[in-house]
Amino acid sequence: MKLLFTDLDGTLLTDDKTILDVDMKAIEGMLARGHKLVLCTGRPLTSAKQLAQKYGFDKPGFFLVSFNGGLIYDYATEKSILTRRISVDDVKFIMDEAHKHGMHAHTYSGDLVVSEYETEQLKNYCRIMQMDYVVVKDIREYYGEFINVVVKPPIKVNIITPFDHDSLVDFRAEMRKTTAGKLFDVFSKPEMLEFSHMQSNKGDAVRFMADYYKVSLSDTIAVGDEENDCPMIEAAGVGIAMANASEVAKSVADYVTKADNNHGGIAEIIEKFAV
Repeated sequence: MKLLFTDLDGTLLTDDKTILDVDMKAIEGMLARGHKLVLCTGRPLTSAKQLAQKYGFDKPGFFLVSFNGGLIYDYATEKSILTRRISVDDVKFIMDEAHKHGMHAHTYSGDLVVSEYETEQLKNYCRIMQMDYVVVKDIREYYGEFINVVVKPPIKVNIITPFDHDSLVDFRAEMRKTTAGKLFDVFSKPEMLEFSHMQSNKGDAVRFMADYYKVSLSDTIAVGDEENDCPMIEAAGVGIAMANASEVAKSVADYVTKADNNHGGIAEIIEKFAV
């Protein structure tokens, strides 16, 4: 049995956020041969579940790795089998620093995106993720009020810059003076930087799921297109970057697809590595 871990945006999904028929047919054939598919995304669980439902992956036997490995959801039990959270104080510190630099920042609470400011970046993000948002005065008060009732501590915090990518590179360097060794940071897109638990990455998710299935890492395949996919590309037995991937993702891959996410790259991988 092979385990195929695939990123969503820019990998399994086309640029218009759909899955090609050729890729779905290849996935169905792979599953019929006894292999497994694990969706592995930086998206929050709510957004990932919407996509899984759309394409029929919302049933026992399927898992969703969301928040870049911060939460792994099992459709058989309809519960998380792994959740890694970070403190509200850490989130507040990062959000405050982001606001000082003129950048948008948000975190999550259940099905909601939570921010202290209503920005165009927030509205656009929630439109794409198909999620609602709430704007609060102070997230520490928000979580403190509901922490033992509904709201659990956050899993990650997102920073979205309205400026160029270099602004986030500089911001990460500044944050690492405080967060290095304490929080994991990664780019999920050139304009988006995420902070999470030190073990919240897709590489740890690959290792966790391989152990869960009792499958050797040599029988795992992972494919992605951005920096946040690098840990799983490096952890898997076969690490793959899409043709449209960033140079950093390609640099750690064992194989780079000939077809991109808009032209059957997933089908190419399955036909080559999951027969």
